[in-house]
Amino acid sequence: MEQRFLDIIWLDNLLVNFIVLWLTRKLAGNSCPMWRLWCSAGLGASYAIALILPGFGCLNILPFKFLLSLIMLAAGFRIRTLREFFKLFGYFYGITFLLGGAAFGLFYLFGRGIQVSGGVFLIKDFPAKILISAIVSTIMLYRWLWPWLQFRINRNQLVYRVKIQFDNNCIVLDAFLDTGNELTDPISGVPVMVAEFDKIRSVLPPDIQKIYLHGREGELKDIIQTMEQSDWIRRFCIVPYRTLGHSNGLLLAFRPDSVHILTNGGWKEAADTLIGIRKQDLSASGEYHALIQPHIIP
Repeated sequence: MEQRFLDIIWLDNLLVNFIVLWLTRKLAGNSCPMWRLWCSAGLGASYAIALILPGFGCLNILPFKFLLSLIMLAAGFRIRTLREFFKLFGYFYGITFLLGGAAFGLFYLFGRGIQVSGGVFLIKDFPAKILISAIVSTIMLYRWLWPWLQFRINRNQLVYRVKIQFDNNCIVLDAFLDTGNELTDPISGVPVMVAEFDKIRSVLPPDIQKIYLHGREGELKDIIQTMEQSDWIRRFCIVPYRTLGHSNGLLLAFRPDSVHILTNGGWKEAADTLIGIRKQDLSASGEYHALIQPHIIP
């Protein structure tokens, strides 16, 4: 009887599951933390182990596998809308099928055997260095291709009309769909849409406007003092962020009454969203004045 090491099989499946979930996260623009992806990958790896253990053959049926994928998605991602769920579901299975086909091709290319037991792929005599090289190559290929694919997308499809309502005031501006934007409030986990101060100034309280008019948006002490004296303190918060050249940036953000996005010919209300205020222009050409995340769009 062939000897199998369950820990090796579990680690193999953990790594493959994590790669699938990580690519799904990137393509869908979901802002879930990495630890949730690892937990979800661990659930999938544990299921794979159960399939090859005696007495658990009943789990190797389509309904259980489908249920597992739903559990993995729920455990790994922040899912706020049904549309977001279907997007994640489609990316998850699409990537799974693509990587599955690529794995078969890679294994046959190197002349290594594949054994399927209870629905689990077991790689026989597959060197670790080849597996590591394949993973690194996949990540490098993704990093090289994804920016190019983004560039090829029609920019007109990435700019949305956004309507922000705050304290009975309303402002409408153009926002760019930034697929790499994953900025969230670290406390509540609410996604942050970044908007230019000059474009949303009319909806802001006067004491908040003074922070930017006096160039004090980067002074934490001044921001806190102003917020403590403001009647709108419960609607504002400070969100830390990192960008190139700003390792410990601070962004003052507020919770609007509502955010509506013009999509498919009509205004639709977005999910819970914070509006981060930026003094500098976001577009050199003035094409847009805000940045939104993919999962904010209803």
